[in-house]
Amino acid sequence: MGAPSPAFTKPIANAHPESSTHFRILVALIVAASCFRIFVCFHHNPMDYVFSDMQRHWNNGMRFPRGGYFGASDPIVYQVYMSALQHVTRHNRLLIALSSALMSVLMPWTYYRAARNFGLRKTAALWVWAVIAWAPSLLVIYHYIMMETLLLLLEGIALWMTARYLRRGGTWAFLLFVFFWTIAVLTKPLVAPLAGICFLWVWWKKSTPLREIAMGAALAALLVAPQAFRSKLELGFYAPLGNPWLTRIQLRSGTRMTYIHFYATSDQSAHFRHNVQQDEFGVGSPSGFIRPLEPFSHWAMRRAYANEESRVYIDAAHGERDWKDAYDRLSPDRDEWLAEWQENIILFFFAPSWPESAVGQWDGQLDYWSRWLWAPLILFVFAGNVREFVHRRFDLIPVAATLFTLIMALQNALIMEGRYRKPVETVLLMNVVWILARRSPSEGGKEKPLEAGDKETASIQT
Repeated sequence: MGAPSPAFTKPIANAHPESSTHFRILVALIVAASCFRIFVCFHHNPMDYVFSDMQRHWNNGMRFPRGGYFGASDPIVYQVYMSALQHVTRHNRLLIALSSALMSVLMPWTYYRAARNFGLRKTAALWVWAVIAWAPSLLVIYHYIMMETLLLLLEGIALWMTARYLRRGGTWAFLLFVFFWTIAVLTKPLVAPLAGICFLWVWWKKSTPLREIAMGAALAALLVAPQAFRSKLELGFYAPLGNPWLTRIQLRSGTRMTYIHFYATSDQSAHFRHNVQQDEFGVGSPSGFIRPLEPFSHWAMRRAYANEESRVYIDAAHGERDWKDAYDRLSPDRDEWLAEWQENIILFFFAPSWPESAVGQWDGQLDYWSRWLWAPLILFVFAGNVREFVHRRFDLIPVAATLFTLIMALQNALIMEGRYRKPVETVLLMNVVWILARRSPSEGGKEKPLEAGDKETASIQT
């Protein structure tokens, strides 16, 4: 009968109303999870667990913008957040718990917004919110002062901005996309592969103009510059994402502990480091002290069976030279590289997250035992995604989840730890809902996610 008139175009949500009972159950799950997240942050106040890495992050905030070796070696955004938090709260315990609770509650909501903008219908997107909100691994971390608390929130916003740009286009949408991915990477570079996947996808789908790409590159450079120059002053070389050599040397050393002897002369001209700096500190990965397959196996990394240590001597006046020399001296042969790679794969699938699992709290134990869910969940996601790919159906959620998981599982640049899996876990849970939503029936037949940018409308023929 011809094209429908715009006046007779109605949203599908009105043509096929959601089950009110289903909706109420989902809302109840989300409200309960949010209340539980708030309770955990106040019951286990972050200020009660200021040791090890948490102590380092707290001190980085207090010393910012200087911070010495540790401030220059860590990514900058979490230090900015900690410094602002300390100034606003005046170290008040309740206010710090409140800030953690707010981040904890907001984080799952950002993935809901991302899911909606990627084209998932409201019920499916609410399931994304609910499952992320209840996931122990993504909940317990919020009563610690750790980078992942901010990283997971920024990852969700960045995915939201990715979908928003795919749906709307435009210069401002692209700049927001670039801004949030850049500060997410500057919080922890673990999400850099996911940011790269999203950038390539939007460039392919939207044919982003060169002018917008140039503006995005300038914005990213502006955000990266402060830490680049700060690291040059403190470490002797440019390290905008933090010092990459420490984790590389730690992996290649084959020892439980690596001791760094760091020396830097005063720099009166820059008015940044007034005194000679000499530090000696030890670093060790939690993965070298655990049995990730317990109670089924006592397997552990080889370095866990030998209480060995290595030492590295660094003079900041030499820039990167001492770091490179130390790394080159530890270059493994093929068999050693393969052994380390195999260990990392096992750790990716089964390692518990530190510090939650080590403290011994009841919620930490819940996190510890729930780690067994991730391996079968990854297999389910891969099976569902491969089925779609075979039929030449490609959407960003399954593509990004598949590639990001493979990159993290197969990397061999650092010792894998359970908490490094967290940015992957959120995307995997989105992908699980995406697969189930594509297969679930609705009143109109098969309910499947729409591509970001598609309009969720139904026409009334005349």
